[in-house]
Amino acid sequence: MHNKILILTMVVSIALIVFGYWYKNSVQDKIQRVIKVTDCQISKAPCRIEISKEKFLTLSVLPVGIPQTQPLDIDVMLEGVSTEEVFVNFEGIEINHNLLPYSLTKRTKNHFRGKGFISLCSLRKMSWLANIIINTDGEMLKVSFPFETVYN
Repeated sequence: MHNKILILTMVVSIALIVFGYWYKNSVQDKIQRVIKVTDCQISKAPCRIEISKEKFLTLSVLPVGIPQTQPLDIDVMLEGVSTEEVFVNFEGIEINHNLLPYSLTKRTKNHFRGKGFISLCSLRKMSWLANIIINTDGEMLKVSFPFETVYN
């Protein structure tokens, strides 16, 4: 029984690694435009940015503080942007954590919602990017929101 659990754990781990490389090669390499947000603190409050003329994105992540190892509620509101899919992935800075993407569910024409998760990091303070990925009007766009977590 113990060997079956070990083998299953290894198979799942390998599958996640393969999926991560597939995601990086199939999605990340197709991104045509990157917007790096510098004037928002998504760990403290929702953030609304202009992604192009008269096109806006609002990101909200709860609970406030973006605690590690707790489910996160992620909301994305789009204005003037038409898309069917929105993804978010969390990317660690100090330690190369590039977590699997979370697909957000389309609630209305402009509202996407889903759950996410940040793994526990051994560093007391960790810098992250919340990357919102949108495929719109034939363009793959990534909007990166920096934030920090503190492990107590």
